[in-house]
This record gives sequence, structure tokens and C-alpha cells, in this order.
Amino acid sequence: MGTKRMNVRGIDIRQFETLYRENYSRMFRVAFDFLQDNEISRDVVSDVFAKIWQKREQMDPATLEGYLFLSVRNQCYNILRDRGFHDKYADYVKHFYDNIEVLMIDQTDERLAQLSRAMEKLPDKTRFVLQQCYFEEHTYREVAEMLDITTDGVKKHVVKAFSVLREFFNVKKKT
Repeated sequence: MGTKRMNVRGIDIRQFETLYRENYSRMFRVAFDFLQDNEISRDVVSDVFAKIWQKREQMDPATLEGYLFLSVRNQCYNILRDRGFHDKYADYVKHFYDNIEVLMIDQTDERLAQLSRAMEKLPDKTRFVLQQCYFEEHTYREVAEMLDITTDGVKKHVVKAFSVLREFFNVKKKT
């Protein structure tokens, strides 16, 4: 019978320590070349060594250095892919909110211009009552005292103002 070659699997602590000592700084440089970040590069290399240690019983000593390099490279690719995705998403969100803000400002400016045009259609006293009650936040009683009229008179001006504004903005009154 011929000699059967055994497939030796697994590494012991001595082999792992040697692998770590001889390859850590080289693997760090590989990771850093990809990521350009010391801390993340250290994390990648440490994670790969931790996985090797966890799977030490299944590791083939003959292919260990190649596995180490491929694992570091793949981890870096994953980080770059995720970073690219997050960067693209962050750019999208920033662009979206910047444009929404501009759009909202434009819409607000337009609505204020429309409101100003609608207010011009109000009689002077009614416009004054509306401005005092809703823009200056005075109470009906305070406005009544300013104009020397009753609070019911103030309410009538407010009702009239809202009626004109609803008509101007083409809003139907809820019944």
C-alpha cells in the first residue's frame, strides 16, 4: 500500500503567535493603503486575526498567509463599499433637505406674497383688526380698546377678513 498523505488542519497557539508577529504590520499597511485610516485599519487586521483564532481548528497552515491577505483585503472592500453607500446616501439626504429647504422658502415667500395681495383687498379697518389679532397677537378686547369699538365689532371684522381670504385662496368653508 502506498503512503497516504494526511491533510493537516488546525493551528496551535505557537503557530498563531508566529503568524501574528510576522504579518500584523504588513497586513496593517495593506489595510491602510485601502482605507487611509489608522484606527479602522487596526480594527480590520485585529478582526481578521480574531476570526483566524476562532477558526484555528479548521485553518490550513499551508494556506494561512494567503487567507490572511484575502481576508484583510475583503474586509477593506466591504468597508469601502459600505462607506461609499453611506456617503452616497448622506449626499442624497443632504441634497434632498437642501432642496426642500429652498423649495419651502420659495413656497413660503410665494404664500406670503399671496397673503399680502389678499390683505390689500381688505378694507383698512378690517386689515388692521386682522393684523393686530393674528400677526401682533393682541386679544379681541385689546383691539376693541384700540379702535374704541366692541369685541363683537372686532369679531365681525375678523369674520369678514376670513371670508375675503377664503374667497381669494379659493377655500371652501367647512360646514
